[in-house]
Amino acid sequence: MINTSRSERGWRGRRRIAVLVSVVGVLGIAALGSASTASAANVGNCKAKLVPKGSARGTSATLKWTCDATTRAYTVGANKKIKGFSAPRAGAATSFLTCSGSGVGFGCGVPDRAAPGTQPPGTTGWTSPVPPYPGATATPLTCGGFTRISSTPVNRNGIVGAPCTEVIAGGTLVTQNIKLAASPCSSGKDPLQLYLFVGGEPPVTSFTTGGDSTTVGEFVTEPIPVSLKAYKGKSCRGGGAQQSSSVTQAAGVNNFPVSCSGSIRPATTPGDQKLSFSCNQTIRGWALYSNKTIDLPGDEPIVSGTAGGGANEGALEQCSGTFPGAGFGCGQVDRQTQTALLPNGNALSGGNTAEQTIGFDSTPCQRKGQPKTKAWLVAIGEPVIGNSAGEYTSAPQSIGVSGFGKCKGGKKK
Repeated sequence: MINTSRSERGWRGRRRIAVLVSVVGVLGIAALGSASTASAANVGNCKAKLVPKGSARGTSATLKWTCDATTRAYTVGANKKIKGFSAPRAGAATSFLTCSGSGVGFGCGVPDRAAPGTQPPGTTGWTSPVPPYPGATATPLTCGGFTRISSTPVNRNGIVGAPCTEVIAGGTLVTQNIKLAASPCSSGKDPLQLYLFVGGEPPVTSFTTGGDSTTVGEFVTEPIPVSLKAYKGKSCRGGGAQQSSSVTQAAGVNNFPVSCSGSIRPATTPGDQKLSFSCNQTIRGWALYSNKTIDLPGDEPIVSGTAGGGANEGALEQCSGTFPGAGFGCGQVDRQTQTALLPNGNALSGGNTAEQTIGFDSTPCQRKGQPKTKAWLVAIGEPVIGNSAGEYTSAPQSIGVSGFGKCKGGKKK
C-alpha cells in the first residue's frame, strides 16, 4: 500500500506509481498487479517461510518456498550474514540448480536457459546475423522464444517452440538448509530481515489492432518477505536441543561471478535519492532492497556508457514493488529485442552505468541508537556456461549509502 501517513510523500508515491501504470497502459501490457502494487510483469505469486531445525534459539534452519508460476533463478538475501547453505531440493529441478555466494545471501540458477535448444553466448537467442527487428521472422533458437506471427495490419508476435526444461515448475516446493550468523530470536534494534528474490521470463502481452501480441520479458521480483512466524513468542523462550544440519557453503564453480558496485546519494529533488550502479557483466534486470523502508519505486533508468552499442539501454526497463516496503524489482518487457546498436538486446551491458531516482520513507541519515542504513542489489544475467547461456540471480551486492550525514534533532522527516 502507499504510505498515506505522510501526505506529501504519500501523494508523490501515488503519482509515481500512476505514471508507471499509465506507461504500462500505453504499451498495452496485460500483466499488471493489484492496486496496492506498481507492477510491470508478474513472475509469479510466491510464499516463503523459515523453519528452525531444533530450537528456535539456534542458527540452523530450513527455508521453504513455492511460486505458482515457472521460475528460473532465485536469490536469498538478508540484512545480516548467512554463514552457509546446502544444495536446494526442488523436485525435477534439483539435478541442475546450483547456488553460490557469500555474505548476506546467495544466488541460484540454471546452466542452460535455452534447453531444449542452444542460445549462442552473448546473444538473445536469435540466429546470426541479427534479423531486421521489428520485422524479424526468423524462428529463435531457444525454447519459449517469440517470433513474428503476423504483420497485417500491424506486427504481432507469438511465443513458439518447445517449453524450456531447465526451470522450476510452478507449484514446486523448494527447500534448502541454511546456517545463520545468529538466531532470528536475537532481534535487538536491528532484527533479521530475510527476503526471497525470484527471477523468470514471463510472457508479456500487448494489445494491437490486429490482436494480441506476446513477447518474453525477463524480471527479478521485488523482495518477497520470508515469514519468520516460527520464531515468535514461546518458540523463542522455550528450551529444546539445537539440531545441527548439513549446511556447507556451496562448493564448485560460481557460474555467475558478477560484481556490481554503486551508491545511493541525495537527488536533486528534495526528499528523493539517486541510485547509481554498474556491473562487470551484462545483466538483464535487478532488484534493490534495504534495511530502511522504501516508498518510491525506481523510475526508468538513464544508462550511460557505450558498451552495448551507444543507445540508452534503460528504455524498456520497468520496476515494480509493494510500497512502502523493503525495495523493488526491475526487468525487461522484451528480452529478445536485438539490433545492430543493441547486440545484447534489452540489457544493461557490463561497464555501463544505470541511474534512477528512488525514495526512502525518510531521509537515510544516521540517527543515534539506530542501525546504519544499508542497501543491496540483486542482478539477473545470462552468463556463458560452456557453449550456451545460463540464467542466474546473483548474491546480494552491497550498495553504499552516503552523503546524508547525521540526523538533526526532532522528529523524522
